[in-house]
Amino acid sequence: MIAAAIAISLLWSGSSAAAKDVRARIAELYAGLNTASLRLAVEARLLPDSVRGPMGATGWKVTRDGGKRPGGTEAVTLVWTSNENPSMRRDWLQVRVERQELVPLAKGRIDRGDRLDSSRVDWQWRPTTDMRAIPPPPDSLDKLQARSGISPGQPIWRSQLDRVPLFHRGDLVMVQACGKGASATIQAQAMDEGVPGRTARVKSPFGKTLVGTTGSDGTVTVR
Repeated sequence: MIAAAIAISLLWSGSSAAAKDVRARIAELYAGLNTASLRLAVEARLLPDSVRGPMGATGWKVTRDGGKRPGGTEAVTLVWTSNENPSMRRDWLQVRVERQELVPLAKGRIDRGDRLDSSRVDWQWRPTTDMRAIPPPPDSLDKLQARSGISPGQPIWRSQLDRVPLFHRGDLVMVQACGKGASATIQAQAMDEGVPGRTARVKSPFGKTLVGTTGSDGTVTVR
């Protein structure tokens, strides 16, 4: 939660905004980023004691500068506004964002190549503020398999997982060849496992090796 002891005086045209309003506005900004698997807590101790706005300003708003995964020290932009100008001036303020995420823990031994499902993991809230490791989305677990062995009780991160292949070596797959405004679809034999978003080799009916990208439906697109 935002530290209530911080006192800020935001001044424009001889008027001031209550510090609690600024803290509440910042808290609201980050609360809007929370999801079912993400919790954010903001501390305002890095904010200065006072910020003076430009003459003629009649209001202000706060926006966030940062990526899609908030955490650590971040910049919040204080935008001064007037009736004639929606962005008279911008002041950058620092806040500390503590991040917690739902992280799956292995209930038992998970071996390389094992598929995951809800029966094999236990979801727990874990602090991940200063971690680059990303947990897998809860709704994608059944589409993933272990890239390496995972011991019981260990957290499972996205980097330890692969998408489950949609086809295997030797399977017949549909191949769409595109180029110069024309396209053709043929059936070919897979030479690699087909993981969505990754390249795979296939052998055409004429014996030629083609390389394309595996789509979410298992079709290999060759360009």
